Amino acid sequence: MKSRILIGISGGIFTIVVFILGFITSIYLMTSTDAASYAKEHVDNGRFMLYALKNIEDGEIEKARTSLRSHVSMKVLLVDSFRLPPTSEREDQLIKDFYMEVADYFNSQGGFNETMKVMENGEWVTKPTPTMEILKGFSTK
Repeated sequence: MKSRILIGISGGIFTIVVFILGFITSIYLMTSTDAASYAKEHVDNGRFMLYALKNIEDGEIEKARTSLRSHVSMKVLLVDSFRLPPTSEREDQLIKDFYMEVADYFNSQGGFNETMKVMENGEWVTKPTPTMEILKGFSTK
């Protein structure tokens, strides 16, 4: 009888210890993965800004402008493709403010006129880029 109680208690303690260690491990892995992607994001942004700055200093203003516009367009696509239902009003407002700023910029530069060539039925057709469609949809809301 005592052995059954001892087995039950030790099994329960073992289960709790394994659960706690698994929980701690999952928190560690999650935070280390987020930290790595967060650091990579800042490194990529820093490199991109450095590239644009070098172009400006070399007098290649149009090249810097084009690369910065593409960077902003890429960020719009990233926000739209990875956006889950916002967990807070703050996140939702942050996304809306970002889209509004980008839409205002493109409107001040002549509108949503970035296009790309796509092959349809054996012919090249000019269509708006996905970023422009996202911003058009947002600005009409």
